[in-house]
Amino acid sequence: MKDGLLGDTIRRARMDNKMTQEQLAEAINISPTHMKHIESEHRKPSVEVLFLLADVLNFSMDAMLMETQSTEHAKRVNEMNLMMNKCTDEELDVFLAALRELMKHKR
Repeated sequence: MKDGLLGDTIRRARMDNKMTQEQLAEAINISPTHMKHIESEHRKPSVEVLFLLADVLNFSMDAMLMETQSTEHAKRVNEMNLMMNKCTDEELDVFLAALRELMKHKR
């Protein structure tokens, strides 16, 4: 994993969710100082804390752990994940149908 990627990903997701470091730390039951160290990458989070972060911040572990595309691409995917987590099943069905049609006509 590229240096800074994990901390930056967590920080972006926290800000996208309009949370302070203190609010996020409280939500996952760690100290604000520990949260600050995770974002600045002075400390690595435990697996348990990673799962809690993914749950509270509404994004996949892949988004947190891998840089598979450009930063702009990753931001768009993360934004879509955040929005999709708030959708009803019916809204997700509409989204999937639209995406499938888009992909059919891609080539």
